[in-house]
Amino acid sequence: MGIAQPVTELPPKPIHAAELMAPERPRPQGRTQPVATKPPATPSSALNADSQAAAAKAAKAARAAEARAADERIMSSRASDSRPVDGQTACADHEPASQQVLDALFSGDAAFAELARRSPAEAFRCSSLFPGDAALAALRDAVPQAPFDAVGAADQLSTRPGGEEIIAHALDLGLLTRSLEGGMPFYETRHELRKRLPKTDLRTLEIHAAKALAASLARDPAGMAPKIGALLDDMVDDPPADRFRITMAMSSEDLLGLIARIGPQLYTSSLDGLVNILRIQVKLEKRSFLDLAREERTRPLWAEFFVATVGGGRAASLFGTNPAIARELMRESLRALLPADGKPPAIDTAVVIGALADAMDLDSPPIRAALEDELAARYRAAGEPPAKTGLQEVSIRNGTGDTPARGMIGLAGSLHAARLSGRAATPAFEAERFPQNHPLAALPVLSGQRLFRNGINVQRMTFYDDPDGRASFRGFLRQHRAKGWALHGQSGFAVAISPERNGRRIVIVADIPGAGDAGRAAAWDWMAREGLAPSIVIHRGHSYHEDATMTEIAPGTALVFWGSCGGHTRLRSTLERAPDALVLATQNIGVSTVNEALLGIMEERLLADGAIDWNAVWKEARGRIRDRRFASYKRPDQDSANLAFRAWQVRTASH
Repeated sequence: MGIAQPVTELPPKPIHAAELMAPERPRPQGRTQPVATKPPATPSSALNADSQAAAAKAAKAARAAEARAADERIMSSRASDSRPVDGQTACADHEPASQQVLDALFSGDAAFAELARRSPAEAFRCSSLFPGDAALAALRDAVPQAPFDAVGAADQLSTRPGGEEIIAHALDLGLLTRSLEGGMPFYETRHELRKRLPKTDLRTLEIHAAKALAASLARDPAGMAPKIGALLDDMVDDPPADRFRITMAMSSEDLLGLIARIGPQLYTSSLDGLVNILRIQVKLEKRSFLDLAREERTRPLWAEFFVATVGGGRAASLFGTNPAIARELMRESLRALLPADGKPPAIDTAVVIGALADAMDLDSPPIRAALEDELAARYRAAGEPPAKTGLQEVSIRNGTGDTPARGMIGLAGSLHAARLSGRAATPAFEAERFPQNHPLAALPVLSGQRLFRNGINVQRMTFYDDPDGRASFRGFLRQHRAKGWALHGQSGFAVAISPERNGRRIVIVADIPGAGDAGRAAAWDWMAREGLAPSIVIHRGHSYHEDATMTEIAPGTALVFWGSCGGHTRLRSTLERAPDALVLATQNIGVSTVNEALLGIMEERLLADGAIDWNAVWKEARGRIRDRRFASYKRPDQDSANLAFRAWQVRTASH
C-alpha cells in the first residue's frame, strides 16, 4: 500500500471563455501512489481489515491536507499591494494585540505595569502574553479599576499560579456593583459571573445592572440602543428568561424607543422578545399602543416603531383584536408615516408603502376590514381639494390633483389588493379601485437570456479582509470543491468554474481577502480580457463593506445578493444603479451558513433550469435551511419594498 503524496500544482493557464464550453478534460486517476489490491477482509483476516481501514483513513487525511494546502495557495494569491498576513501575536480573544500591548511586550515589566494602570481592559484581555510574576502583580493592582475585565479574563488567569486570587478579588460584590457604569459590563461577563458568583449575589448584581442599563438608555437613547440590540442578539443561545431580563427595568416608552431605533437590525427572535415584553409592560402600566402612538414622548418615534414592528411580522400583535381601536391606531400611524405640508417622509417612501401593505396582511377578517376602511378613508380625504389652495399645496399636487401622500396610500392599496388572492375586501376599499388607479410595475424576470451568455453565467462575489471575510472565503472554497468545481488562484482573485451541465456553466470571480483594490482591479481586467460580464453580484461580508460592493453593480446587473446584516436598507441605492435588477437581502442579520445554503440552491437551479424560479428556490430552501434567521431573508418577487419602489419610480416619472 502506498501513502498519499502531495502533488505540486502548476499555476493555472489563462482561461478563455470559449474554452469553458469545451468537453471535460480527462481527469487523472488520482493524486496518490497506487494502492496494492487486497482481498476482501474476512473474519479470519481481521488484521488485513484493520490495515485497509487505516490506509483509507490515512488517504482521507492526506486528501483533506491537500485540500487545505490548495486553500492556502489560493488565499496567498494576493495582489502586489496586499497587506502581510496578520502577525502571530494575538490575545486570548483571537484578536490581534493592540499597539500599546505590543509596545509593552517589547519594553519590559515597567511598561506592562504602566499599561495595566492606563488601560486595564487591554492588560487583562492580553494577560496571557505576559506570564511573569511582575505582570501578575500589575494585574492584581489593576483589579479595583476593572473588576469586570478581570472576570472576563478568568480563563487566562485561572491557568497561572496566583491567578485564582485575582479572580476572587474581582468577584467582590461591592466592587462589582460600584463598577457597573452603564450596566453593560455585567452582561458582557455574564457567563463567568454565573459560574463563579453565588446565586443570591448574582441576582442582586443583575438587578443593579438592569437599572443602570435603563438609566443609561434614558440618558443616551441613540447611543445605547445599538449596544443593547447587539447584546440581545449575542444572547441568542441564552435561556429566554435570562436573555430578556435585561429589559426588566425599562418602561413602555423605553422599549418602544429601543424597537424604533434598532428593530430592523435585530435578530427576529430579539425583535419578537422585545415586542412581547412591550405588550406585557403596556398592560402592566394600564396603557395601550394607541396611547403610545399619541403621547408626546413616543409620538415622534411611532413611524420608525411601526415600520420595525410590521416589517418584523408583528402587525397582528400591534393591532390587537378590537376593530374600533385598530382603526384608530391605523389613523394615527398614517398620520405619522405620510408626508405633510409638502415635506418628504422621514422614512424611505418605498419602505412606508410596503409597511402599510404588510400591516393589512392579517388573518383576522374584522381587523383587516377596519384597516382597509381607514386606508380608503384617508385616501379619499387626501384627494379632496384643500379648503385653501396655497402655492405649497399646488406644488405638491404636481398638476394631477394627486398628492405624494395619496400616491403612497394608493400603491399600498394596490399591493394589498394583489395579495388578497380572491378574498373579499370591504366595499369602501373596493370602491377606490386601487389596482386600476395605481397599477404596480411588473417585476423583471430572471430569464436565461439575462443570466447566461453563450451558456455561461458569470457571478462577481466580494469578500473582505477581516475574520468574517476570511472564514466566509474558506467556506466558499470548501463548498465548491466538494461539488466538483474547478478552483483557480489568480493574482489577487480566485475563479471557481462549475462542471458543465445541460450545456451550461457558472463562473464565479471572487475576491481573495487581503488583496484589496489591486486584487479587485485585477479581477475586472481578467474578466475584460476573457469577455465576461457578471449578471449577478454577491456581497459576502459585514454591512460596513457594502459601499465597496456597490461599485460592482452595473446597469445591466440582473440580481444582487446582499448577504450582510440589514442589506435590505440598500434596496434603493441598488435599484438606482441597476433599475432592472432583483434584490435578495435580509431585513436584519445575514448569516454565513444561510448565505452558503441559499446561494448553493440558486447555483443548482441555474445549472439545471438556466433560470431562477423563486417558487422552486424558496421551497427547497425552507426544506434545507434549519436556521431560524432565514425567515428574515426577503424573497425578491414578494418583497413589499421592492415592489413599492418600482411602482413609485413609475409614478414619479409619469408626473
